[in-house]
Amino acid sequence: MEPIEKAANPPSPPSQPSVSEAAPVIIDAFTAQPPPPVIAAASPPTDASNLTSTETLPSAPTVEISAHRTVLGWVMPSLVFVSLVMLVLYVTPYLLMHWRVKEAQAEAEATYQKRRAELKAEAEHADERLELLDKRVHLAALGFREVVRKVAPKVVNVANYREPKQEIFGPLLKDKLFFDRDKERYYVQSGVGSGLLVKPGYVLTNHHVVAKAQRLRLTFASGRSLGLDADAVAADAITDLAVIRLPKDLPDALKEECNAVAEFADSDKDVQVGDWTLAMGSPLGLKQTVTQGVISAKGRLLHMLDLVELLQTDAAINPGNSGGPLFDQLGRVAGINVAIASDNGGNQGIGFAIPSNTAKKIALQLIEHGEVPRGYLGIAMEELAGPKAKALGLTDGGVVVTKVVPGEPGHQAGLHSGDVIVRVNQEPLSAQQPVRHFRQLIVDVPPDAEVNLEILRNGQSHNVKVKAGKRPANLP
Repeated sequence: MEPIEKAANPPSPPSQPSVSEAAPVIIDAFTAQPPPPVIAAASPPTDASNLTSTETLPSAPTVEISAHRTVLGWVMPSLVFVSLVMLVLYVTPYLLMHWRVKEAQAEAEATYQKRRAELKAEAEHADERLELLDKRVHLAALGFREVVRKVAPKVVNVANYREPKQEIFGPLLKDKLFFDRDKERYYVQSGVGSGLLVKPGYVLTNHHVVAKAQRLRLTFASGRSLGLDADAVAADAITDLAVIRLPKDLPDALKEECNAVAEFADSDKDVQVGDWTLAMGSPLGLKQTVTQGVISAKGRLLHMLDLVELLQTDAAINPGNSGGPLFDQLGRVAGINVAIASDNGGNQGIGFAIPSNTAKKIALQLIEHGEVPRGYLGIAMEELAGPKAKALGLTDGGVVVTKVVPGEPGHQAGLHSGDVIVRVNQEPLSAQQPVRHFRQLIVDVPPDAEVNLEILRNGQSHNVKVKAGKRPANLP
């Protein structure tokens, strides 16, 4: 390889080389790296003739600057490329996760829309098929299927949640906690029941299903759910009924679903012993469960609901069915499931439902007034004993006034302790459980209405007119 630059002067005669003379600089064209610098020993000054060969390396600094620029020319693009690759690797997982979330949300929305459309289509055609089946098989077997399709969109699951107590908030409770995204806090499920859409924007259920709730969650037939605060509830403890008011600003996907309205049968005329029934609800939390039976009896009284005459059915009813509907063979509401008789806590074929006429009347009052205004006389009473009733010549029942509260309607009307009440608004009291019968008649009277009492005082018959007051909410 030729040197980059040769000496400019002609060769001189052979002589001992001077220490100040430098050998020609040779640079490798592939590496473009200069050779190590030559370190010359110090020498005494010389004349100008001896300095002619010292100017043979004028381009060395230029070559060194060019090599530095060459290094920067490939290092900087490499750094930029590596940075871009790392950025892509860092961002790609987040982009993929975001895409998958959007895809999952789209699939869930499509599933909800499909299910809602199916429920709507089934409900629209159920009435027509029921009429046809009624003429052929009297709604046996295949008829049950059509009833379920008709009524399923109207049945709701109701979950009761409360805030967990601080002392038990720990690992053992972790599996039972529910995180409410709307409130961004944890709750514990304290109970579960069922409900029925009775009017657009209103769900009917049992009072004991929603009692003491701090948060409610309703799950509809399509699978969509809605969280509500406890102040959305209006209840009547005497009949164990409650209405849940849905918000007006419902999501669009729920508005149509919540407009479903159940059809009520006349429990006095249409519901008879021996009729087919279908119970629907969430026994043990199992949503949209259907069981079948018959009306076993009417007019049953329980100590927990001694003012309501109940329907009895052998359709399987378990914890979680409370508040759910009992349908007849045409898909009409015959009653609202409320209790069971059992010695082991499970179904034994003895279930009870609040008759549809009572449920409908109470629901309308709760929707319109937020409460059920009830009559009140302000008296205490007890059943007239058999020997005393015979002595007075009574063939029907009677109650004896044992206390009159001062200032209350009974006191203002002139009732006295010891008076015997035998008739209320010309209706004789029942010989069986006359106290319950009397209470039932009075609580059904609206406040400020006039009540005509027929009483016996000192063996003499009197008519006393009482202007009913409003029953205090804290009375049992």
